[in-house]
Amino acid sequence: MNVALFIEVDAVKKKFMVTRLELGRREEGVALTDQELARTYGDIVGVYMGHRPLLLVSNPNTIKAIMVKEFSRTPNRPKTFLPRNEMKYSLLNADDDQWRFLRNTLLPTFSSGKMRMMEPLFKAKYEQLLDNLTERAKTGKPIDFKDVFGAYTLDVIASTGFGMDIDSQKNPDNDFVKYTKKFLNISFTPILILILIFPKIDTLLYWLGMSPFNRLEILSFFRRVVKRAVDQRMEDSNKLVDLLQLMLNTHHDTGVDESENIHSFEGDGNPWKTRRLTMDEIVGNSILFLLVGYDTTSNALAFTAYNLATHPDCQEKLIEEIDAILGKEPPNYDNVQKLEYLERVFCETLRLYPSACRTHRLAERDIVIEGYTVPKGTDISFPIYSIHRDPRFWENPTRFDPERFTPENKAKRHPYAYLPFGHGPCSCIGMRLAQVEMRLAIVSILQHYRFKTCEETEIPLKLSKANLLKPENGVKLLLESRS
Repeated sequence: MNVALFIEVDAVKKKFMVTRLELGRREEGVALTDQELARTYGDIVGVYMGHRPLLLVSNPNTIKAIMVKEFSRTPNRPKTFLPRNEMKYSLLNADDDQWRFLRNTLLPTFSSGKMRMMEPLFKAKYEQLLDNLTERAKTGKPIDFKDVFGAYTLDVIASTGFGMDIDSQKNPDNDFVKYTKKFLNISFTPILILILIFPKIDTLLYWLGMSPFNRLEILSFFRRVVKRAVDQRMEDSNKLVDLLQLMLNTHHDTGVDESENIHSFEGDGNPWKTRRLTMDEIVGNSILFLLVGYDTTSNALAFTAYNLATHPDCQEKLIEEIDAILGKEPPNYDNVQKLEYLERVFCETLRLYPSACRTHRLAERDIVIEGYTVPKGTDISFPIYSIHRDPRFWENPTRFDPERFTPENKAKRHPYAYLPFGHGPCSCIGMRLAQVEMRLAIVSILQHYRFKTCEETEIPLKLSKANLLKPENGVKLLLESRS
């Protein structure tokens, strides 16, 4: 390890420990902590997560080098907790050759062609969303859009990933809804904090039934749901077109779509040959799609509604674009691609409120970063929230301004100063699915309503303290009919 870095990290270790305690008393979470660390110590900041060294890197050129040029040295993500059961077969937890196989095999599932094939499922769910909102709007009472969009994204994932047709907003007691909320409800208990500091103790706690990740009942439920759906499809010749069926088809899906290169990675000696996904891999990745697609997309939609309600001029400009290009035509995959201002609104929302405050890579070998030799085993983290609000890259960074994402303005900015879906070979595989969900939902709503603030609207929004960014107290708005 480079002595300079060792002295720098070791010298600030106590300082960071004290800083974390002070920030905790001020109830500042991961996002604001990263901002303060970057402002105070610069683009390379050494901290500790328990006993594990963690490097925060904020320089876009360096981020690009790590994510792309040095990908062979940082191909995997660090794992705070040991993955177990089917989750160890998911794309998020797989490493090296297993990850490459899963990535190459699953990527065609999210191509634009496959999204078009799933249009009937998307249409059914956004129409369901609109029907539910119409009933709520008639009361004239504020609507918590965090809950509403959470129900919508859960319905989409249940439909596309598990073959289940539910209306979670009208049926909150549905088993799928209840088990999903149980699965995602992991709070920072003393035991969880102990595991963060001493990760290996989780193995003992797991077998003693004390670990917050020993969720056998919940995983058994999702396993039964997937296996039941798979068995039904094996017997039924009229197969649905959804993520689950596409995963079942991967062993013979060439899937090359448009300009997408899905079967090779830089540095691979040979093209990857697909095989049939195992049941464990299908179950693990169905659950992964639930984990990464439910809360993140619903949060992004809620933040979008908030930004439009608090910036009525932007909302009117978007409505004018929708009226001019779609009119009353139902939104679909192709026509919403024509809405350029809508794309800017979403991009700016994800700049201000990225789904995750950080994204991570693990140094599998020693790697030189800005003159420092970073040793194998270091967690290299990119503070997305902090970078997205850095005045070096974004003028007046706290202001909501979709015009930042015109082609001219994007060309002036370093592409790696914007990281809502990551970059390089590890970029978010479900990005296109999330974008389709969001576009269809917002367009279908704005064809009939406007978002309006009210006394219950929290301005500014209080953000959660966890790495996953969400509105702590929901997003309460009114819907005003356009008719």
